[in-house]
Amino acid sequence: MRDSELGRSMAFFPLVGLVIGGLTSGIDWAARGLWPPSIAGVVAVVFLALLTRGLHLDGLADTADAVASGADRERALEIMRDSTNGALGILAMVLVLMIKAVCAVQLSTHAAWQWFVLIPCFSRTGIVLLGAISEYARPSGGLGSPFAGRGVSRNLLLALPTTIAAAWTLAEATGVAMLAGVVAMSAIASLWARRRFGGTTGDILGAHVELQEALLFLASAAVTGA
Repeated sequence: MRDSELGRSMAFFPLVGLVIGGLTSGIDWAARGLWPPSIAGVVAVVFLALLTRGLHLDGLADTADAVASGADRERALEIMRDSTNGALGILAMVLVLMIKAVCAVQLSTHAAWQWFVLIPCFSRTGIVLLGAISEYARPSGGLGSPFAGRGVSRNLLLALPTTIAAAWTLAEATGVAMLAGVVAMSAIASLWARRRFGGTTGDILGAHVELQEALLFLASAAVTGA
């Protein structure tokens, strides 16, 4: 697939997120028929990680290692490209998965299926947002280059309406408010990535998905338990 085609595919990321979320919600529903919510919620999070083959978790680990290195921009980008995960990268993955699992138990307890559906949709909208407002960090290009830069911005015309419609339909004002939080987080992430690395990379986009999902799980668990 050409880079231009990969870039255009981002317009459908929120829709893909809805499919992933729907499957995750279904797994939670099925698991609750076999086990208590304390297990069903964890099963749903494990399924969510396996469904994406840990791709975004790997990006989180690589980004955490690069940030922890304290190295200059060029060296940090090299560290990020290294497939070997350091201690902080592994710790970042474990902490994010723990946050998701604990919050998913809360959602499962209250059968709050709509958040299992919306969270993957919101996080993938965050990829489109971050890519649209960021330049790619490596001048030589890379696997993530089709997903960043001005050419990506047109994807927002389709991605955002899809996400807004899903947010309002499934969670009304609360869903739209959380989506606004995703927009804010993406803007902050873009500024940080520009200052630290000169732009975004595929690993940073993956880390953005995982961190957003962790925060969205926390927010949805708080709303559900209120």
